[in-house]
Amino acid sequence: MMQKTVLSLLFLVTFLGGASSAWAEEVAPKEKMQELMQKSSNPVGELWMINNQFNFNQIRSDKLEAFKHPKTQFNWNFQPILPLDLSSDVRMIVRPVIPLYNSPYLAGRNEVDYTSGFGDIGLMTMFAPNTDAASGFMWGVGPTAVFPTAANKNLGKGKWQLGGAVAAVYLDPKWVVGVFPQQWWSVGGDPDRENVSFSNIQYFLWYSPFPTWQVGMAPNIYIDWEQKKAEDRLTLPVGLGVAKLFMLGKLPIKIAVEADYCVVRPSNQPSNEWTFRINFTPIIKKLF
Repeated sequence: MMQKTVLSLLFLVTFLGGASSAWAEEVAPKEKMQELMQKSSNPVGELWMINNQFNFNQIRSDKLEAFKHPKTQFNWNFQPILPLDLSSDVRMIVRPVIPLYNSPYLAGRNEVDYTSGFGDIGLMTMFAPNTDAASGFMWGVGPTAVFPTAANKNLGKGKWQLGGAVAAVYLDPKWVVGVFPQQWWSVGGDPDRENVSFSNIQYFLWYSPFPTWQVGMAPNIYIDWEQKKAEDRLTLPVGLGVAKLFMLGKLPIKIAVEADYCVVRPSNQPSNEWTFRINFTPIIKKLF
């Protein structure tokens, strides 16, 4: 089942990439590659993108014997980013997140096993001023939701979740700086599972030392407000990465690699210590 799902998503990426080849042939001569590079880092921008985020998380715990040595969790987030023009003044950015996991879990007192499958699918819909500006301050706001689609209890929270998202971004020909927080609260689901109040705050800082290259970071801060002990609520990473925009045939592709280290993480449960991330992002033509 996992292999069929992976193949299906790869087919979709290939199909959309092929559909955009004619667009890339038209746009590449007109649009400076550096401008396209900067715009691709804007979460409330105009570009249609198919982001594939591959995370290799090193999970460990100082207090649980089974996780004293790091265990690797693999996570593929399939993230189409689809801006739609509602009017000349407002755009809507539709951003589903479909996660696939191969994840370790505590199967016994000192035993770790692995499970694979879908996690909880997310959907964010953000509204932003409709502009194609290559520099300046930009923002967006909108609702976000998480659905209990996980293959089993070790891959999701088992709750319907609703909340809000905000993005604030500054970009110019050299810099892209911003913050992108989301917050969810559980509104239903399995009554035997714990309630959810959870924040994901992405902050990003990218500098372009050379055209079509970026150096910087885009880690995700996690805050689990339902944890009883304060030392188990916050996961705070810092990182360093590099990104490059290039043409694959006639298709613009952005590839980024990044390593994040959690300087603050939960003390009493397994959590990320390191994350090694690869982003593979075709930039495609608007289909409608």
